[in-house]
Amino acid sequence: MNYIIGRVQLVAFAFAIFIPLWAIIDYFTFPWPQWAILTGMRVGSSAILFVLAWPWKIEATPRNAFVMMSALLLGPPAFYLASLPLFSGLELDLMGRIALSLYGLLPYIILAGLSVFPLTVIECIVFGVPVLALTAFGGYLSAGFSWESYIGNLWLAILIFGVSMFAGVSNLRYMIALVSRASLDPLTNTYTRRSGSEIIDMQFRVSTRQDAPFTVIFFDLDHFKSVNDTYGHDEGDKTLCMFTQNLRGLLRGSDTIVRWGGEEFLVALPNTDIDGARLVVGRIIQQWFGTRPDGDKLTASIGVSERRTDALEDWPALVELADKRMYEAKESGRKRAVFGSDDVLAEGDPFETTAAQ
Repeated sequence: MNYIIGRVQLVAFAFAIFIPLWAIIDYFTFPWPQWAILTGMRVGSSAILFVLAWPWKIEATPRNAFVMMSALLLGPPAFYLASLPLFSGLELDLMGRIALSLYGLLPYIILAGLSVFPLTVIECIVFGVPVLALTAFGGYLSAGFSWESYIGNLWLAILIFGVSMFAGVSNLRYMIALVSRASLDPLTNTYTRRSGSEIIDMQFRVSTRQDAPFTVIFFDLDHFKSVNDTYGHDEGDKTLCMFTQNLRGLLRGSDTIVRWGGEEFLVALPNTDIDGARLVVGRIIQQWFGTRPDGDKLTASIGVSERRTDALEDWPALVELADKRMYEAKESGRKRAVFGSDDVLAEGDPFETTAAQ
């Protein structure tokens, strides 16, 4: 949404400068009072566009983005329709007829401008069909109407709309691919620390507003350095991929896996309290994550923290506490999870019974 709002502001600024300058051409091509009325309309349109282009602190919501787009895209066709009565019955020279024909290009420019925005097919239709309708209506009202030229111009507008829709959808898909590539770790297909932090921040805010539980689990693979040192980095990469694949199978679709760095991973569990987290971690410890290249179990040191249980006010503190408990698990023998002081879960512990209390 930030991208769309930025594009609207950029295009609106360009039009806000260009539209009043065209009044100079109107002065030399149209008689009084037509050029004066057109100039007033141009000044009014330019003022609206400057409002759109002004760098307000606008919340990047779909509603705000689409309202701004509607104002930008429907303004010029409306200007075109409002100007048509002014030209009715005018005796124009060659220069005037050329200027008048350029007015008729406004809807086509707007249809072509759809390609600037990354939109879905439905969004293209929502924005493009009203412009097409205004184009059709304006062509019917224009001077020297003939069905031959009317149908040809309407067909041209539909073609431009189709090309713009294809370009807008392609632009959207390309942006999604870029965002996905930037957001995901290329090796493990988990979120990067930067993108994962944004997701955790959003989920923490939601849990705070709703007073809902929110848990994070910090993983550090046990003795992972020895895998790289003994078997090479290729085997280390395979081990990391196996870890994330098996971990994903033990989580819900709504849970977020973040590669925090190296062999450290963070999992965010929205709407999960400490007892629910104990069940999740208990299942993990029962199965672990497959086997290392030497045949031993692939295990991890685990730290767990929960927003309400630990009474934390921001997500960095929540992650820091889980990280601290992960180090406590590592220092106390690895292959275990630490939930708090004297609250440790290891292989063989009755986690289901504990969680049910």
